[in-house]
Parts: sequence; structure tokens; C-alpha cells
Amino acid sequence: MAMPPSRSWAELQHDLLVAIMARVGVPDLLSGGASRACSSWRAAARDPLPWRRVDLRDWAALTSARRAAGPGPSRTRVPVHAALAGILEIAATLAEGRIEAVLLPEFADEDHLLFLAERCPNLHYFSLPSTCMTYDLFCKAIGELRSLKGMAVDESLINYDVLLHVNQSCPEFVELKVSALYVDEEMASVICNSLPQLKKLEIPRSDMSSAAIIKFLDCLEELEYLDISGYETSAISSTVLEKALRLKVFLWNSKVELGEFMDCSSCGEHNIDPREPCKCMMDHKVMDWLAGPS
Repeated sequence: MAMPPSRSWAELQHDLLVAIMARVGVPDLLSGGASRACSSWRAAARDPLPWRRVDLRDWAALTSARRAAGPGPSRTRVPVHAALAGILEIAATLAEGRIEAVLLPEFADEDHLLFLAERCPNLHYFSLPSTCMTYDLFCKAIGELRSLKGMAVDESLINYDVLLHVNQSCPEFVELKVSALYVDEEMASVICNSLPQLKKLEIPRSDMSSAAIIKFLDCLEELEYLDISGYETSAISSTVLEKALRLKVFLWNSKVELGEFMDCSSCGEHNIDPREPCKCMMDHKVMDWLAGPS
């Protein structure tokens, strides 16, 4: 049986090549390997679509890819702040200013966010993990991002005036992710009072009080998605589960589901052997929740 004639990857339709490049990732796109393969691959790598979502969180992979693409050890070393600014310039240029989401590395700061606000005012989402932000400059950038729908930030930015500015500047804002060690009812109140229209809230790997969870469930009337998974102590009670039934997604699957309680709201703190599942708190409602709708 005769083998079908082989075809070159270069003959693949442009739209398919662009879809492939969108899944390659920024490190590989920046290394230039794809763009040097052939003219059709170069055109696909330079299409705006693969640059609509820019993930820069893995800085080690980014820098190693750029070093691999460079001429050798004589290449001038650039400070990370300036290097990130250069990569954002490349991404904004190739995306023709239409970046929709950008996930920044830990050392990114207000200057990088201000650059994005200037060059990509239609940005929908950003992740900015920095713990040392200046409120004034952050709010200045937010004021230019009228199309912003969501952001991921450190707890240092959970300030009523800052979040109220987000609410007033970004009418479509509905998604918030917070990196926090501990969330109490006071922090929950700040989020609820300043961003009452939230539909998606993620605060994973945080020690959270039961009062804070109930505050979110009672006050965020439009909330559809709540992720509080990965915490170190349990604040899940029958009351919380009943209130969470209205949500489309409720993620709390960590210590509780594994039966590895450190604390128990019924027994009090530190009264349970962490090697044994809790014997007093998780009744049939928990099992019903885990089983999902019948």
C-alpha cells in the first residue's frame, strides 16, 4: 500500500498555526525558535492572537529561553525590572495593544502596571503578586483600565478606598483573587462593602474564620464562584454549607475532605488528633455536598 504523500508543517493553515502558537507559551515564543522555522511559522508567532494572554509568572523559564536565543555569554545582563519592561513592550507591540490578560512575576511593581494601563487600556485581567505596592500609583493605573473585569493581588491591597476605586473605575469588575495568610470578618467586610457586585472570589490557601465565610455568602448577593480551598484550619459548618448551596461552584476541598482537622468549630481549637478524622462535626450534609446534585 502506497504511503500518502508527506506534507510540510509550513503548509498548515494560518489560523491553525496561530491556534498552536497561542498554546506554546511566552517563553518559547520569546526564544524565537518558532519564528525562525519558516515564514509561515514566523507570521503565526507574530500574529496578535497568541499575545492576548501573556503569562510571565515563570521568570526562570523566560530568562533561560531568552539566553538560549541570545548570541552567547557576552550578552549584556539587564536588571530584572528593565528586562520585564522590555518583555511587556514586545508583548504589547505584537498584540497591537490588545492584551486581554497578563500574569506578572513576583517582582513586578506599579511601573509595570502603569505601562500596561497606558499601552493596553482594554486589559481584562491581571495578576500582580507584589506585596509592596503604592496605593496612589496602583489607583492611577486602575483609573485607566476601564475594561478591567478581574485581578489577583496580595492582601496588602485589600483596602476599602483602593477597592472602592476599582469598583468606581471598572464597571465590569466581577472577579477577585487574593493572596492572604489569614482572612477575618473585618477583611471580608472590606471586600463585601467595596466590591458588592463580585461574581467570582478566590482566596485559596488562607486561614479563614467561619464568620468571614458567612460574611461573603450573606453580603455578596451576585457571588457564583467561591474558592477557599487549601486552608490550614476548618471553618466549614452546616450553616456555611447551607448558605453555599446557592453558588454554582464552592471549592473547599482540602483538610476538611481529608478528615485532617487541626481545629473544629464544635470541639474548639486543637482538641482533635490531626491523625484522626473529626467525629463530631461533619454530618450527612457534608456527604450530600460532596456527592453533588443527584
